[in-house]
Amino acid sequence: MNGRVVLMPGGIGIAPPQVRRGAFVVRGRCEYPLRTREPTGIVEVAAGTRATLGDLFAIWGQPLSRRRVLSFRGPVVAYVGSRRYAGDPHAIPLRPRAVVTLEIGRYVRPHAEYVFPPGPPAVRP
Repeated sequence: MNGRVVLMPGGIGIAPPQVRRGAFVVRGRCEYPLRTREPTGIVEVAAGTRATLGDLFAIWGQPLSRRRVLSFRGPVVAYVGSRRYAGDPHAIPLRPRAVVTLEIGRYVRPHAEYVFPPGPPAVRP
């Protein structure tokens, strides 16, 4: 946002009380089908769940539109991998090992790849 990297926090979609190990959320009272455990931007999607970026932001309780991300305002440019996404960022599907970047303001070249941890391919924007 405006040339700065903003990562999603751990604990989105995990109801309090949360048990943490440092910045990582190990468990909570219950979990949504979309959740983050760590402050890296990796999103876990429960098996069989079809979800979009808009669904994740709704669970998080944060605004997302073509002109706003969190408290940042201005035209939102979205990328999936290194390709620009032309539609509404709400509609971006969360697919396994997808890398999603949202920008407002100064262009920062999105990462085309991310080295995901081993294991089953949770969706990780």
